[in-house]
Amino acid sequence: MKNLFSIYKKDMLRPILYKTVSRLAGAACACLLWQRFLSDGRFTIWEAPCLAVGAALLGWAWVGYLRLDGIRVPFVDKDKELSAQRGARKRHATHSMADFADEKIVSFDELSPREKALCSMLASLIVGVPMTAIGIAASIL
Repeated sequence: MKNLFSIYKKDMLRPILYKTVSRLAGAACACLLWQRFLSDGRFTIWEAPCLAVGAALLGWAWVGYLRLDGIRVPFVDKDKELSAQRGARKRHATHSMADFADEKIVSFDELSPREKALCSMLASLIVGVPMTAIGIAASIL
C-alpha cells in the first residue's frame, strides 16, 4: 500500500466535500427512516440508528481502502484497471464565473480510479467516524 498522502492532490478537496455532503444527507435520511419504521421505542435516534449507519459507512470506507490495494468487489466494480489517466476537461456550453477562475476545477468523474477510491474512503470516514462515536456515546450515557 502506497502512502495515502502521495495519492492526494489539492484539487481533490471539492469531490471529497461533495461526496461527504451527499453521504451525510443519505445517512441522516437512513437514520430518520430507521426511527420512523424500524424503531420500537427502546432506542433514540442517536443510539441504534446512528451506530448502525456509522458502522456501515466505516465498512464502506474499509472497502475503499481495499480498493486502493487493488482488491475488487465482484459484481460491483466494473473498472478493473487502476492506471486510467484523467480525462480532458469538458467544455461547457454556458460560461459561468467558475470557468474563468484561475483555480483548476476537477469533478469526480475526471479523477483516476485510484483517486476516486481515496475520495470515497475519506468521505465515508469523515461521516462514519463521528456517527459511530455519537452512537457509542449515546448508548453509554
